[in-house]
Amino acid sequence: MNIVVVDIRDALKSFSRRPLRSLLSSLGIGIGVTALITMLSISEGAKERAEAKIRSLGTGTLRIESLVAGDSAVDSRMNLSQGLQVDDGRRIAAWLGTRGVVGTYVKKEAVPVQFGDRTVQTTVLGVNSDWFTAEKIQASSGRLLSENDILYNANFCVAGSRIVEALQLKPGEKDITIQIGDFASTVVGTLRPEGRLLTEGTGLSSLDFDTTILLPLSSTPYARQVADRSLIDGMVISLAPEMNLDVIRVATQVEAILNERHHGVQDYIIVVPYTLLEEVRENQRVFSLIMGIIAGLSLVVGGIGVMNVMLANIAEQTREIGLRMAVGASKGRIVALFLWNSVLLTLLGSVWGIVTGIGLSLVVQHYAGWEVVFSSFSIIVAPASAIITGVIFGLHPALRAAALDPAHALRDS
Repeated sequence: MNIVVVDIRDALKSFSRRPLRSLLSSLGIGIGVTALITMLSISEGAKERAEAKIRSLGTGTLRIESLVAGDSAVDSRMNLSQGLQVDDGRRIAAWLGTRGVVGTYVKKEAVPVQFGDRTVQTTVLGVNSDWFTAEKIQASSGRLLSENDILYNANFCVAGSRIVEALQLKPGEKDITIQIGDFASTVVGTLRPEGRLLTEGTGLSSLDFDTTILLPLSSTPYARQVADRSLIDGMVISLAPEMNLDVIRVATQVEAILNERHHGVQDYIIVVPYTLLEEVRENQRVFSLIMGIIAGLSLVVGGIGVMNVMLANIAEQTREIGLRMAVGASKGRIVALFLWNSVLLTLLGSVWGIVTGIGLSLVVQHYAGWEVVFSSFSIIVAPASAIITGVIFGLHPALRAAALDPAHALRDS
């Protein structure tokens, strides 16, 4: 241990004799560490955003939306299909049985909702009772819509948390009636704050639960009928926990059921969040690998700089090396001495590289709006990679110094 301390002290003295050279040598390593931490943090942030989107959709769910917009479904009617129907949901629910639940809904956006002298624009959903279970929605006050509300066309509704705030409703009061377009409804509950579905890039329409009014599917004024069939805008299939691993197989069978009922007309879209999650993870692995390679090249360039400095130091310290060997220093001691020089150079570069990398990542987050995540992996792997680089590129100069002949070293100096 004393020998190591002596070698480290000698290395630090060498840096103090050549401060500018040492600083420039560590600069390349520091830039490499900065690039590695910044790129890994940005990559990790992108991964977190993508996985948050998938989690908001539910990995154990299937989401199906109609591609037919109301009465404009002329081509679909010619093909004996009118888009998604209430009976589609019932057929899939019967097939699933206890393996999952099917929530169906009708959606209407930009509906004016009024209470007293306050009015807001919101989204209105007409839902069946299983929709709450499928979306794992809970009430913060009051209650949710029940099966009886759906069965008896009840004139009740449940309001999102932000709607309650905007209209200044008092959830504890009974018989609060709001005006939804031309339709009056009694508020029986308030949703717990849930946020929004992150649907960018999925082909699904967006939905913010906190700014939504929920009505019974049977009594919503926005339900549509075509050829005596009740149309819906979409459905959510939530599988039982033990079925989550079979979600892809279930999706294939659900698609077969819909194809049969719709006579082969693709007037719907099926999104399987689980497959999206797998695609995101695979893409992220490739992205992280590419960014890691780019940052790694910066470390290689820094390592070449360390090697050049070490070779220059050896050329200047030829007499010192000869003297050490003449008084009994082994080749291993000479190798260790110069390896410590190389490792300490890279370690010093790593220290300011970590600080700069974290700072640069925060700057990127602030000005570019990209979320960054600092993982313990990036904080550990960056300096570790730098130190390994120092050992690799410092080994050749160290071996070269140890190979010097003491007599020649003393004479040539």
